[in-house]
Amino acid sequence: MSTHSSATPAQASPDNIEQLRILHGVRPLQPEEEGSATARLPAGVYGYSYAPGQPETPVFAKKDYHSFEVHKAADGTEYAIGFVTPEEASQLAAAKEGAAIQLFPDPWEGSRFLVSVRVSGIAATKRMPREAGNPFPFTIA
Repeated sequence: MSTHSSATPAQASPDNIEQLRILHGVRPLQPEEEGSATARLPAGVYGYSYAPGQPETPVFAKKDYHSFEVHKAADGTEYAIGFVTPEEASQLAAAKEGAAIQLFPDPWEGSRFLVSVRVSGIAATKRMPREAGNPFPFTIA
């Protein structure tokens, strides 16, 4: 069983996002940290990106339309935060290797379960489609 992915299924609400921030030990990104890739940020911060899990993607302090929240936890682990279907949440919780997941930055249609996904558990994707809801498709590594 793979231990590279983790998910925290929960009903979508700002309180639960705040709980994830507390769990990961993160603070908001400071203005002078904006535009840096997650790997270059200090541990214990969160911000927003249009392409989570992609190398060298800049992170910003302000959430824009369809941007994903990303965390660099206090222990340095990188997470993508988003919403998935109940079935996808189960696959993430079971770390089902090879499972296809569509992570949305906001609740979208059936994707209403808040999850936290370790970036190290995401198999590389070539590109992100820019379609309804701005999903981030990936497979569990």
